Amino acid sequence: MSNEMDTKAPIVIAHRGFSSEYPENTVTSFDASVSAGFSYIELDIHLTADSVIVVMHDETVNRTTNGEGKIRDLYLKEIKSLDAGSWFDSNSPSEKVPTLKEILTKFENRVHIFVEIKSEEEDLLIELRSLLETMGWIPDNNYEKSGEALTVPGISIISFLQDQLLLSAKMLPELAHGLLTIETSEELIEWCVSEGMVGIFPYVGYIDKNFVSSAHNSGLYVGAWGFENPEQLSSNLGLGLDGVTVDWPVEAAVIIGKEISLDE
Repeated sequence: MSNEMDTKAPIVIAHRGFSSEYPENTVTSFDASVSAGFSYIELDIHLTADSVIVVMHDETVNRTTNGEGKIRDLYLKEIKSLDAGSWFDSNSPSEKVPTLKEILTKFENRVHIFVEIKSEEEDLLIELRSLLETMGWIPDNNYEKSGEALTVPGISIISFLQDQLLLSAKMLPELAHGLLTIETSEELIEWCVSEGMVGIFPYVGYIDKNFVSSAHNSGLYVGAWGFENPEQLSSNLGLGLDGVTVDWPVEAAVIIGKEISLDE
C-alpha cells in the first residue's frame, strides 16, 4: 500500500469551493470549482437554532456575512436574510448562506464532499445522519478500510475534534472518517489506526517524508491543508501526499500536472 500511495498524484480538494475567486462556502464558490472539473470539495457545517445544518466555517456569521451572532443562536430564516458575498468583493452579487441540503441537492452524483464537523454538539451528528440518509448519500454497508474511500459521489467526515470524530464514526459507520491536525506525530498515527480512521490531514508546514511514509505504512491516507500559495504546493509535492486542500484548485492542478510530467 505504501508504494502505491507514494507514487500517485495527489487529488485536489477545493477548500470551501473555489474560495480564492469566490466567497467561501457559497453555492457560487462550489459551482465554480465543480464546473472547472474538480469533483472533490471541502465544506464546514454548523447547526442553527432550529436544527438546520448550514455551511459556514466560523461559529459566528460575523466574518462572512453582514450580520452578527452565533449560528447556534440564529434561526435559518435569520441566516438566510444575510448577505454572504459582499464581504469578499463589493462587486459580488448577493450570496445566501447555503444549507447542507441545498449543496447535496445541487451536486447530487457529481462530487465527493469532505464534511468538516465544526462543533461538539451531538445534535449536529444526529441531524447529519438523518439528512444524509434521507437524501441517499449513505452507502448500504459499513465502510471497509480495504475499500475505495474517495468515490464520486461520496461523503467523508473530517474534524479536529477527536471525541466528536469518534462519535461520528459510531453514528455514521458507513462513511470514511479522517483526523484534521496541526502537528504530526507517531502518536496521532497510532490513534488514527486504533480508532479506525481512514486518513490523517495535518497542516502542511509540519509534514515531512518520514511522517508520510509512516502513515502510509500504517494504511492511512495523508492529505495536507494550509497551503498559502502555489509555490508552497510545488515545493511540497515530493512528500508523497494523497490529497491537497487548496483555495485555488485550477492553479494546483496545473502545478501537479507539470510536476507529474517532469517525473515521467
